[in-house]
Amino acid sequence: MQNVLRIIAIVIEVIFLLWFLLPIRFHIFKAGNLLGVAICLIALFRTALSSVYHQLDAFMLQNPITKIIWLIIKYGCILFAVYAVIVSICMIVAMKIKPKKNATAVILGAQVKPWGASRLLLQRIKAAENYLDQNPAVKAIASGGQGDNEPMSEAACILENMRKDGVDPDRIIVEDQSVNTEQNLLYSVRILRERQLGDSIAIVSDSYHQLRARIIAYKIDRKLSVGAVNTVNTRFGWFIYPSFFVREWIAIPVEIVKKLGRPARHRKF
Repeated sequence: MQNVLRIIAIVIEVIFLLWFLLPIRFHIFKAGNLLGVAICLIALFRTALSSVYHQLDAFMLQNPITKIIWLIIKYGCILFAVYAVIVSICMIVAMKIKPKKNATAVILGAQVKPWGASRLLLQRIKAAENYLDQNPAVKAIASGGQGDNEPMSEAACILENMRKDGVDPDRIIVEDQSVNTEQNLLYSVRILRERQLGDSIAIVSDSYHQLRARIIAYKIDRKLSVGAVNTVNTRFGWFIYPSFFVREWIAIPVEIVKKLGRPARHRKF
């Protein structure tokens, strides 16, 4: 039975290793897939090469100095695993929170390619269109400025695509000055207040992004009601999903300790 469980664990680890390597095919080298690859390799070393691991364990415990280093590494890995599980549960809970009735949609921008919206941005546009179809009285804020390598602002790209798909442009408010997720929400909430659109927003983004976006929104206005409108992943979306999910393990604690309003480079997820 123990051997069967070991084989199952190895198969799962190999599958996830390949899954984390997939984004490299699309020239995506992010902290998420690099960390994911490292985790899978460590797990494979522990399970597939268990005899070598036990030999190394015995060797490291012989010397007081190497013993301390080894125990720090071992317990550090255990603590990180516990942390990853807790954060993942919080991320799943955040992505399941439904927006209040008639909550204003805030569409978080993503990269615009020379030929138009990136695949990630198209997923968000489609999710926003579905939400607006289901809520005819709702308005949307298309949020996202123009990066150095983008032919137009992300907000303008969102508006253009949604107009082509038949969405009434009068329902879409353009916010084209933000350069990161924090500014997306900060400027969108400002518009929400100026236009008296209520105290509820529905953040339109990828599901893994919802917890961090929610934390930012909470820092902006604690009275704000925040719900999630998640994208439906395409085949490409599923290829990169684990890498972007794991990246949030790093980004979320950074966001928690970061002060609101700190300048940031143009980065879109």
